[in-house]
Amino acid sequence: MTHTEQIAILMATHNGAAYLREQIDSILSQSATDWHLFVHDDDSTDSTAAILDEYVRQYPQKMTVLKYPAQGGACRNFFSILDAVDAPYYMFCDQDDVWLPEKVEKTCRRMKDIEAQSPDQPVIVHSDLMIVDETLRTLDASFVRNQQIKMDAIKSFEDYAATNTVTGCTMLFNQRARHCIKKPYDKAIMHDAWICLSVVAKNGIVDFIGEPLIKYRQHGENTLGARDMSQQTLRHKLRHIQRQLNDNIRHYQEMNAVRPLSILDFIKAKLRYKNK
Repeated sequence: MTHTEQIAILMATHNGAAYLREQIDSILSQSATDWHLFVHDDDSTDSTAAILDEYVRQYPQKMTVLKYPAQGGACRNFFSILDAVDAPYYMFCDQDDVWLPEKVEKTCRRMKDIEAQSPDQPVIVHSDLMIVDETLRTLDASFVRNQQIKMDAIKSFEDYAATNTVTGCTMLFNQRARHCIKKPYDKAIMHDAWICLSVVAKNGIVDFIGEPLIKYRQHGENTLGARDMSQQTLRHKLRHIQRQLNDNIRHYQEMNAVRPLSILDFIKAKLRYKNK
């Protein structure tokens, strides 16, 4: 499906009725208007579908609900929307956040600046996030600081394999980046890490805006979210060592499916990032 707008905003929903209106309203309130919102609902049992239909009736020129079978999870759902939509640029959108009014404008401005300097390059632009609670009360003004992410230490494919630093709901990527995405997606844990690794593996550009452009809502139903770093004690880590081991195995399999890397080099990359 193709629309005349430059930016396709892709939203995957599942039982998101509690916060969905706030998110859609924040998109409709963007200072930039050259976008179209595409949504696919993953078999919700609450009023999500009814809310989506209501907005489509009100804003048929700005929003489309895609109709096809449920995908069985956020990662597959996001990829299914990406496969269904053709546009010059893409952004992902979670169902429960709130976008700040200039998110689209500022991210696109950075994209255009990079493309002017590096034409014909695959490009991803992403930003910091503001962590908020269910009521949008600020918990931390910087997700990057809160999660102790070392942005300056991440430059190579191995660095990106060691830690996922690109949050899907902040991403803007161009058509050239889309063409880099490795298929099939069967080893992908989440869409954002898979796309980032695919682009970096093809020597694409990943650029970070050190400003929060989104209110990243934390609540009991998050698929993923901000880890509570105060709980990352030695005792906590030992208690969850099996889960951490399983997570690292999955991350290695994901990375290795995009571009082969020995397990030893993967471990070295993780240790190198940790010690920077």
